[in-house]
Amino acid sequence: MSLVWLFLTGTKWIPDLMVYSLEKQHQTINPDSTFNKMPVMVLGGGSVYDTDISPQDRLTSGSLARLNEGIRLFHTLDKPLLVFSGYSSKNGVTQAAITKEAAISLGIPEKQIFILEDPSTTEEEAEAYKKVLSEKSNDLILVTSDIHMPRAMYLFRKAGLNPVAAPSDHILRKDKSIGSYWWSSHRNNFDKFSAAMHEYIGLVWAKLS
Repeated sequence: MSLVWLFLTGTKWIPDLMVYSLEKQHQTINPDSTFNKMPVMVLGGGSVYDTDISPQDRLTSGSLARLNEGIRLFHTLDKPLLVFSGYSSKNGVTQAAITKEAAISLGIPEKQIFILEDPSTTEEEAEAYKKVLSEKSNDLILVTSDIHMPRAMYLFRKAGLNPVAAPSDHILRKDKSIGSYWWSSHRNNFDKFSAAMHEYIGLVWAKLS
């Protein structure tokens, strides 16, 4: 059994295949005028509370990648509303507020930002958006980590929304300088295996609940 576990998590092939099956489902969005009226919702991905460092550095790498994609869409579209979400687990400063502060420091006008500070799960983020922001339209652009996108899209559709996927924070990245079929990764094999299993289990749970 231990040898099987070592094979599953210690080599790149199984973890990469699991991650690829999730990340291949949605492509990087190429914005055009059809998206101009859609708000851009950036899901929370983790933060720390440390006032001695910049707001960008308080975000985890995944959260920062999501924010970067949201800002890219802001500049390539017609300055849509950016929606940030995420609660506070301990210190009272929400992740949504930290992300907002980071966005403002990077040049996004405060009036173009809306935050949802209560949701603690993806399902709650979808429900909060539906309750607060879907009065005019159920259409939105949804930004989250690529590996998390299949579950997020399912939950937002389940809530009655019409999300357009804008994946970010890609784990697997094709490196054409090495070869057309060579994929590099910024995570080790065990991390990739764990991340993929978390998403598979979460997606099954979402469909059963």
